[in-house]
Amino acid sequence: MAELILQDIRKSYGDTEVLKGVSRRIADGTFFTLLGPSGCGKTTLLRIIAGFVSPTQGTVHFGRDDITRVLPHERGVGMVFQDYALFPDKNVFDNVAYGLRARKLSSKEIQRKVPEYLEKVGLGGLESRLPAEMSGGQRQRVALARALVIEPRVLLMDEPLSNLDASLRVQMRDVIRSLQLETRTTTIFVTHDQEEALAMSDEIAVMKNGCIDQCGAPADVYRNPKTAYVSRFVGSANLIEAEFLEHGLDGVDRYRVQDTLVAGRTMEVAANGRYLMIARPENIKIRRKDSDPVGGELEGRIASFQFQGYRTSFHVVLKSGEDLHVETVGEAETSALGRGDNVIVSIGEKCLFVPEASA
Repeated sequence: MAELILQDIRKSYGDTEVLKGVSRRIADGTFFTLLGPSGCGKTTLLRIIAGFVSPTQGTVHFGRDDITRVLPHERGVGMVFQDYALFPDKNVFDNVAYGLRARKLSSKEIQRKVPEYLEKVGLGGLESRLPAEMSGGQRQRVALARALVIEPRVLLMDEPLSNLDASLRVQMRDVIRSLQLETRTTTIFVTHDQEEALAMSDEIAVMKNGCIDQCGAPADVYRNPKTAYVSRFVGSANLIEAEFLEHGLDGVDRYRVQDTLVAGRTMEVAANGRYLMIARPENIKIRRKDSDPVGGELEGRIASFQFQGYRTSFHVVLKSGEDLHVETVGEAETSALGRGDNVIVSIGEKCLFVPEASA
């Protein structure tokens, strides 16, 4: 187990700068997720931690140990790959035992540890199976057992659930998180799936163009995005241009949004004075237009809606022509609303304001 310290990690390939000075201290036992789209640098950063790629600049420490130039097999990391990377000609026992044999453990110790970790991942009794005889979820469990059986200082996981169907992904993320909590292994998890990140992580680092755009606990990143980019990548968000009016003494600032006054929190000051309002779909109220809108309300028309059981999703076109996504949960008063209805949407004071340049 180890605290992981990344200090000014940079990586360039020719003139292309893939990582642009990533620094982070990840506490021992943390489940830390690198979240972002393809090409943002998250997998490159993971491979630098693993030792497969050398940084152009910066250092990687496990606790007090600088392991920046240490060979991968000497770092004490466990790795779970997207494609499992199992040996097709070896059975489950031998796949899991591979790292132990490479570390010269005794046969007696191997015979003790392999079944123990197969039980942990729910594969007890399947030691003689070949990978080709197993489902995708089972193969992923073998890969997880192989990574954990060596009792790594840090566990690295590169999009390990992307090849599984939806139900198996949910099942496997529960297995992974439960084992991580049991072993308290510092874990770095790479994904582009926001649902995985929110459900599994102690901390999420949202990456953009080789940098960490925002880092924090899942609830904080979701509820308090500091940039428009984070608000759209983590969850769903409505973004509308806003004009700053004044700071409020209560910490709630005043803005003009499409000729109506809206109050909310300013997350970052815009150098050029241009702002976007962030409004989560579930924080917006909707009702049939029975009066003119007042402060914090906008007028629009329902272009379409989807009933999804416990919630209803509305696509509203505002009077200005802007699109707005609204979600309601179990609200009887919205059940009578339909396509083409004129409505009033209430923004309230849960909206946030960020620089337009942060999109």
